[in-house]
Amino acid sequence: MIEKNYGHWHVDYYCEETNFYTTATGFWNDEGRWDVFFNELEADKMYKLFDGLDYEIDKDFGVLLFKVNDFNNAHDKFTKWVENVLLPFLEK
Repeated sequence: MIEKNYGHWHVDYYCEETNFYTTATGFWNDEGRWDVFFNELEADKMYKLFDGLDYEIDKDFGVLLFKVNDFNNAHDKFTKWVENVLLPFLEK
């Protein structure tokens, strides 16, 4: 994928066993990298999930999860984040 001129793209996570789906959005930044944001929960759940952690919640884009150099890295990191952070939070 030639990523530089895309502006943004979506990183999806889907689990066939549970039919769970979520997504994050990557935006091209001034550093020549991608900022990957998550904004798929209601505001109160977002604050509970990220409260006390070193994340900022942008009112338009959501939470900046990480910065990456390419889509494949974003997909790998997002999958790990969903499985290690988001799903355990939602199962509480």
